[in-house]
Amino acid sequence: MAYSNYIIDFTLTEYLIVTEPVSLAEAKAYIRVSSTVDDAQIQVMIKQAREAVETATGLTFVPKTVSLWFNNIDGNFEIPFGPVAKASFQLFDESDNEITNFRLIGEFHPKLTYPNRAILKATYSAGYITNILPTDLKIAILDQVSYDYENRGLDADTGICNKTWKACQRWTRISPIL
Repeated sequence: MAYSNYIIDFTLTEYLIVTEPVSLAEAKAYIRVSSTVDDAQIQVMIKQAREAVETATGLTFVPKTVSLWFNNIDGNFEIPFGPVAKASFQLFDESDNEITNFRLIGEFHPKLTYPNRAILKATYSAGYITNILPTDLKIAILDQVSYDYENRGLDADTGICNKTWKACQRWTRISPIL
């Protein structure tokens, strides 16, 4: 991707009913908690951990609708926030006219090779529709939940844990520098 291919703006909209890729029971077993006292807090931590790993990797783990404004002047624009449901992909020009003559190359994380134009808008569905993540990404979420659970109440903003960060870097779809 050259300097003239870039994202102008985007909106990610989660579906109303979202099944997290890590269940409460899985998280509690991983962090070795047997009581139900912290269940609500752990569920919040699961969502926060999933969102942190999604941000760090540039991937989408739960189904979302993506609305993306971008420039594809040089071609080969990498469609972000995958995996992309190619069947749902629609492309529009700056006047909101649908473009039907376009070319996507690749399956999971396609590139738009044509048309080579400025100010395009794409809408599509993204995410692991079946909620089946690669094992190390699921473990990254669990590691982050564990880290957040053990460090709750600290004054300092500790952010994403090192183990989770390393797993994210193996899967990143964006720059490794956030």
